[in-house]
Amino acid sequence: MFLAVGVGLTVFAVDLLHQSTGRRMATWRALYASGADFLWVLGSVMLLGLFPDVLSRSGQIWVMAVAGVVLMLGLWQVWAIAKAHQVQGKAQYRHCILVETNAPADVMWQVVSRLGAIKNYMPSLKNSVILDGRSPGIGAVRMCEDHTGKRWSEQCTEFNDGRGFKVRFLSEEPDFPFPAKTMQGGWEVFPTRHGSQVRVWWELVPKQKWLTPIVLPLLAFQADRDFPTIIQRMASDALEQSPTLVPQARGYAIARLLQQFC
Repeated sequence: MFLAVGVGLTVFAVDLLHQSTGRRMATWRALYASGADFLWVLGSVMLLGLFPDVLSRSGQIWVMAVAGVVLMLGLWQVWAIAKAHQVQGKAQYRHCILVETNAPADVMWQVVSRLGAIKNYMPSLKNSVILDGRSPGIGAVRMCEDHTGKRWSEQCTEFNDGRGFKVRFLSEEPDFPFPAKTMQGGWEVFPTRHGSQVRVWWELVPKQKWLTPIVLPLLAFQADRDFPTIIQRMASDALEQSPTLVPQARGYAIARLLQQFC
């Protein structure tokens, strides 16, 4: 049993070292590390409560001391998760991803700016449409529906043609499915030497502040997992439309999540 615990702790320590030395902190990994800390504390309490005679008195003191330190570190990590996402000087919390593609920025923007077509690239969506038949631009409202029947609407508040747009999620609607009082987000496209970079971001105020260290890492996990593939599909469409590429190069889309803060 001690050997198994020792091996498990070694793997856990290596994972923590990998997290702490990375260029970009993945807060969802910090969340499961905190969960592991709390499980250690729970296990320690169960050990002392259910098997009080297994350890000597000094052993019990050491177990309690280690559990106290681990509990402190777990709580500290939870606090730091929320702090890592907090917008400086505001009560809002942010997650942002930056994806590099080989599609030229001008044609990439033509795909990104088609607000109502997002369902073509996001498999989780059943439908997406701009209400009232409006063109993409300030004031346009995009309604999205996933395959579970959840619906939400996003109103475009900024639209910089060729560069990016910003939306406000209509969180005041009674069937708004996300645990946020207010929520906004945006897309931006930047030209690079070998293609373009796409920045996608979200800012929100959770309905319950204590849920912040849970809600934001879960959002981060889903965004980091799904959006590079979504943007790769967009890049594939963009390459098909690019007049400057030879036919053999079209459709060969590359999208890579950059390990840097944005």
